[in-house]
Amino acid sequence: MELDIAVSAAAKSDLPSILQIELESQPEPWTQKSFLEELDRGSLFVATDACRDIAGYICFWSVSDEIQILNVAVRARMRRRGIARSLVAFAIAAGRRRGAKIAVLEVRKSNLGARRLYESLGFKITGERPGYYADLSESAILMERLIEAQ
Repeated sequence: MELDIAVSAAAKSDLPSILQIELESQPEPWTQKSFLEELDRGSLFVATDACRDIAGYICFWSVSDEIQILNVAVRARMRRRGIARSLVAFAIAAGRRRGAKIAVLEVRKSNLGARRLYESLGFKITGERPGYYADLSESAILMERLIEAQ
């Protein structure tokens, strides 16, 4: 069942929830300092449900004519309800408004669920970075998709 969510810029008060989601989602979690830096850059966004609880987040940069998706995660108990899809769609739409022509990301080779999601959103595999995730000696799969003008 898909949830009705809203995506908005993250606030400092959102950090405890973001960090909790990060810890339950990532084998090599980002630090609070990393999230504070992204918050200061204006590149961190949260998805909230009807009760205004944080369901997930996305961090992305606008660089030249591309969007670089750096981190996406959804609260474990709220996965498979369209939240990650909505967050990535939000980033692509933001990129389109900013004149981006392409969206790029890296994903763990073993993260088949995320890879399937990205492929369903039009991302294609463009390469691989062996050993990118050093702690786990795991490769990163590089993916990209074109952003159409409207």
